[in-house]
Amino acid sequence: MALKNLWEQERSQRLQITAERRQKVNQWKQLTKQELQLQADVLHQELSSFVTSLDDNRKLQQQQFQQEIVERQLEILQIKTDVSQRQQEYRQQRSVKAQALFQNLQNFREILHNSVWGDYSLEQPVSPTPAKEEKSVVTVPKWSISRSAIKANGFRPSANTMTKKVPALNADTIKSKVQQYIQQAEGATLIEIEEVIGLSRVQTIDILRSLIKQGLLEQRDRQYFIRQQAIS
Repeated sequence: MALKNLWEQERSQRLQITAERRQKVNQWKQLTKQELQLQADVLHQELSSFVTSLDDNRKLQQQQFQQEIVERQLEILQIKTDVSQRQQEYRQQRSVKAQALFQNLQNFREILHNSVWGDYSLEQPVSPTPAKEEKSVVTVPKWSISRSAIKANGFRPSANTMTKKVPALNADTIKSKVQQYIQQAEGATLIEIEEVIGLSRVQTIDILRSLIKQGLLEQRDRQYFIRQQAIS
C-alpha cells in the first residue's frame, strides 16, 4: 500500500513538472510568434517603403527622360531650321556669284572680241559668195617661188600688203592674204600662217575654219592647202 502511494505521488509530481514545462513551451511559442509577427510587420513596412521609393524614382526618371526627349527634339528641329536657312543663304550666294561670273565672262568675251577683231563682229553672218566670185577670189596667179624659198626669205606680198598686226583690216582682205601665202608656199601650217601673216591664234583659226567651210582650203597632216577644184 505504501509502495502504491509512493508511485502515485511520484506520478503526480511528474505530471505537474510536465504541465509546467508544457506551459513554458506554450509561453515561449507565444512570445516567439509575437516577435516574428513584429519582425514581419517591420519587414513589410520597410519593403513597402522601398517599393514606394523605387516607384517614385522610376516616375521621376521617366519624367526626366521624357523632358530630355522633348529637349532633343527641339534641338533637332532647331538644327534642321538652321541648316535650311544656311542652304537657302548658300543658294542665294551661289546664284549671285554665278550671275557675277556670267557677267564677267560676258565682259571678257566683249573685251577679247574687241581686242582681236576691233569693230568687226564675230556674230556677223558670213554671206555666201557666189561660185563665180569664189573662183575670181581664188584664182591667184601662181608664183614661181617655192615653199622653201618663202620660208627662208619670208612672205613678201605686194607693196600694199598688211603690216605685222592686222586687226583693223577687213576680214575678206585677211582671207585673201592667207590664201595668197598658202598658194605661194604650196601648203603651210597654222604656226607658219600665224607668224608670217601676223595674225593672232584666234584670228588664224577663225580664218582657216571659214575658208575650209567655203571649200577654198583643205587640211592634210596639220597643213593647209588650196583646193585643186577651187584653183581650176
